[in-house]
Amino acid sequence: MFHHYIFFMLKTKYYYNPATCSYEPVRPSVSTFILRTFSFLFFSVLLAAGMVRYYQDHVPSPKEAALWQANERLKAYYDVVQKKIESSTALLATLQQRDDDLYRVLLNTAPLSATERNAGIGGVNKYAHLGKDTLIAQTLSKVDQLASQLAIQNKSYDQIISLAKQKTAKFASTPTFPPVSKKHLKRISAHFGRRLHPIYKIFKMHEGVDFSAPMHTPIYAAAGGYIKWIKKDKKGYGHHLLIEHGNGFKTHYAHMDTIMVKERQRITRGQQIGTVGNSGDSTAPHLHYEVYCNGKRVNPIQYFVGELTAAEYEEVRKQSAYQTQALCSNF
Repeated sequence: MFHHYIFFMLKTKYYYNPATCSYEPVRPSVSTFILRTFSFLFFSVLLAAGMVRYYQDHVPSPKEAALWQANERLKAYYDVVQKKIESSTALLATLQQRDDDLYRVLLNTAPLSATERNAGIGGVNKYAHLGKDTLIAQTLSKVDQLASQLAIQNKSYDQIISLAKQKTAKFASTPTFPPVSKKHLKRISAHFGRRLHPIYKIFKMHEGVDFSAPMHTPIYAAAGGYIKWIKKDKKGYGHHLLIEHGNGFKTHYAHMDTIMVKERQRITRGQQIGTVGNSGDSTAPHLHYEVYCNGKRVNPIQYFVGELTAAEYEEVRKQSAYQTQALCSNF
């Protein structure tokens, strides 16, 4: 029985031939050679593919490295933009709250509804082509929503400014400044309402308030406006004038001694327009003072509430005896 011993030296295979007592190289068949060559090539390609894949996954190319850096920068910018959007949204919410709870309350007007504030938000997604859940689409949608709400808030402020100007004009024309100083304001000799006329001795409507004061006591304009007319009569109201304040308000000052203004002259609130006198049908120095609201005479006393303390106003109110007509209001 022959025993063949095969071993490898270098890359050539040998076997021991007992007949010749020597080692002889193994001569592989053609099919074996082809199979071995194919196996070698297959595993070589497989190893190369694995190495390329590993290289691609773990060793980026310069172009890929640049793209990764650019992507990281974009993510950082995105975070900054998101924080700014969140900050702007919070600020807008604060402005909306002040608009509804402060400015519109002060101006006595209704706040904007949720429907009005969200008008134009939603609808067709114009960034659908960018992908519904992509960062750029989400960011652009948030920016559009914020811009829409800011535009609505801007219109709201325009409305508030317009209302404030209207209210300011009405406040400025309201006759709240007392026509005589506080110490004379308390000396009411005739109230607003029916009374016994001191000269004619008959009951008739007294459509103003009489403030008793010494001769030459200063008389002040109750609000800004212009002098509509000045009359100097020997009877009736004597020396008297009418101030047109606007917004339906007028004030009438009668039985004056000195008149310090001229017709059509513009005057300011609290400006001295003359002095107390005893002209016309008057039994003693005093100022007869009337307030017109929308063409009707109304009780002037209630307009002084904003210029006096609670105690001062209560004392003047008591001095006026009683009121027969409610305060006219243009607001």
